[in-house]
Amino acid sequence: MIEIRRAVYEDIPQIMNFINEHWKKGHILARDRTFFEWQFVDGDNVNVFLGIDNENHKIYGMQGIIRYSSSENPDASGSIWKVIKNDNPRLGLDIADYTYATLHIRFICGAGQSNKALKLGRLLGGVPIAMDHYYRLGNCKDYKIAVIKDKMIPNVEDSGFRLAPVHSAEEMKQIISEEALANHIMSKDYGYIQHRYFKHPIYQYDVWKILDTVGKAHSILITREETQFNKKICKIVDYYGDIRYFSYITTALDWMIKEKEYEFVDVYSYGVDTTVYEQAGFLRCDENCENIIPNYFHPFEQKNVTIRMIDPFIEGLRLFLGDGDQDRPC
Repeated sequence: MIEIRRAVYEDIPQIMNFINEHWKKGHILARDRTFFEWQFVDGDNVNVFLGIDNENHKIYGMQGIIRYSSSENPDASGSIWKVIKNDNPRLGLDIADYTYATLHIRFICGAGQSNKALKLGRLLGGVPIAMDHYYRLGNCKDYKIAVIKDKMIPNVEDSGFRLAPVHSAEEMKQIISEEALANHIMSKDYGYIQHRYFKHPIYQYDVWKILDTVGKAHSILITREETQFNKKICKIVDYYGDIRYFSYITTALDWMIKEKEYEFVDVYSYGVDTTVYEQAGFLRCDENCENIIPNYFHPFEQKNVTIRMIDPFIEGLRLFLGDGDQDRPC
């Protein structure tokens, strides 16, 4: 009989084997125990929920969860959600229901859903959408990572705003308070921020404070560098604070692009007014875009990537690539 329960530490090798056999062979969560534990082990708990036969211990389904805080009613993002053939046609939904009830989740939302998950979401009345993807090119003589057929770099007036590095979660807390962070949707705490961006086991993130013309810090920008073919690009993966200030940092980003010789800077988001990007001189990359602005680097794929999700219809929700598990090696 299939039992639904929270995974325990001793289940991890079997869960990783399930991911390898039924999700994607060679996936990082199937072969890198350290990374698996970084993503899912939370103190004495494992944030994976299983549909498992209580006699032969075979796993028939799983749901991974990324909690954004240690509160009693946390917001969260789903990670791998997979069910294989079994006698319960509702097993995937039953695991999800059990997960949300056990963790007392307030809001759950994740981008990068599979076609199967999107189809199920549509059957349940959901509306499939795509995250917005915007980019700004560097003025390069040639591009190797990107494929540029229409080279456009809109002129933007210098606002006088600048970027300065933030070296710790404690320093970030001086700009975005615990209370302000908790009032976001999705609501996060500094335990999550520290773990996600300052203690990532593989990626190196750069955290920046946005300084106005008198040097006062208002918001936080988080970026990550990628390399390929001895060339570099910069990905904006998260943002905290007043999103309107994004429109004021173009000159600072252009300086960074030139100084570090980036081919482009890009950003994926949901819930951001696209005029913010347009005022910042960013261009939209969608299915009709002539230029190719790659998103996958591990392994590298020179193609445009559409990140899809079911519209959560949560007022005030803002998502970036760093939310959930989209910004990770594959």
